Amino acid sequence: VVVIAIASGHTATGQVAPAPPSSGLAALDARWSLALGSPLSATPAFDAQTAYVPTRNGQLAAVELDSGFVRWRIDLETAVSPASGDGLVFATSTGLLMGLDSASGRPLWRTPLAGRVVAPLYWDSGWLIASMESGDVTAYRADAGTLVWTQNLGAPLALAPVPALDRLFFALTDSRLISADLDTGVVRWTETVEGRISGLLALDDQLIAGTTGNFVQSFELTNGRRRWRWRVGADVVGSGAADDGFIYFVALDNVLRAVDRRSGNLRWSRPLPARPSTGPVRVDDAVLVPFVSSEIAVFSPADGKPIVTIKGIGELGAQPYLRSNPAPTAARLITVNREGTLQGFASRMEPPPAPLETLPGARVGGDGG
Repeated sequence: VVVIAIASGHTATGQVAPAPPSSGLAALDARWSLALGSPLSATPAFDAQTAYVPTRNGQLAAVELDSGFVRWRIDLETAVSPASGDGLVFATSTGLLMGLDSASGRPLWRTPLAGRVVAPLYWDSGWLIASMESGDVTAYRADAGTLVWTQNLGAPLALAPVPALDRLFFALTDSRLISADLDTGVVRWTETVEGRISGLLALDDQLIAGTTGNFVQSFELTNGRRRWRWRVGADVVGSGAADDGFIYFVALDNVLRAVDRRSGNLRWSRPLPARPSTGPVRVDDAVLVPFVSSEIAVFSPADGKPIVTIKGIGELGAQPYLRSNPAPTAARLITVNREGTLQGFASRMEPPPAPLETLPGARVGGDGG
């Protein structure tokens, strides 16, 4: 079992140096770990209570995030990331698209596929979206697997779609960005970018695309007009993250950058000690950056100063998952490494310091001797 520890300033013996108290992520303890016995075959899907993890030994496992227990495990060979929503898990295998009961793993419906799915499945408000090798994007009713519409985009998706307004935004393998209506699949606009699209982030006011052409670009949601563009020193890694003021992204020049959300002007940058493996994650008062070297660094969103380091053994196989509202004692941060080991970290529960009313130990001397 590969065990991942979270701390600031880990030593070889596992001792922990004190961490600044400015982030709640500095006060997490390892609560559980689980080895599934096989490497990942695709990126897991998560919902509020469960991780759905496909492994190379031809299984899909549902892991409870509070406890780390395996709720169910079924035989299912897939190289496509599953999706989840409305009490179902969606997966593909051998020419089939299927909906499974999230509580038991029991198949509820199966739909034949006309080709091979090549991008992660995507669920949104009762819709299930699949991207085929042929360039077809197909939309289904998630509750029954009924086909609603098909749209050929001329190339397969490079990433899972992202939603904003009443639309879906697609990043294609031929470097095109496409905006389409969710309920009909009708294309509203198309733009071409420099390099392969490596990350896509839809906000309520703009679409952010990172590319292997060393650019981060912002587009208007309604018409695709370019708002701003930022050139960096290497390929952009993964999707960005955002808050009310900044947009954060990383690139293979090993730099974390924060740009103004409205203008795209650089606000700060921070050299990274290792190569980032995925895009950053914005949570609470912190920005997380996972590394290829098995560590996750946590930075201040205000100025990029380091806060704490999450130290792992073995390379992470997926972006860390942060639960939004778990129980106070339940795991909040979930990591998955390439070998199929999950670990949950929960908030440290320590009583507040208080003065002692009576000193411990036996009384010596004085009245009553």
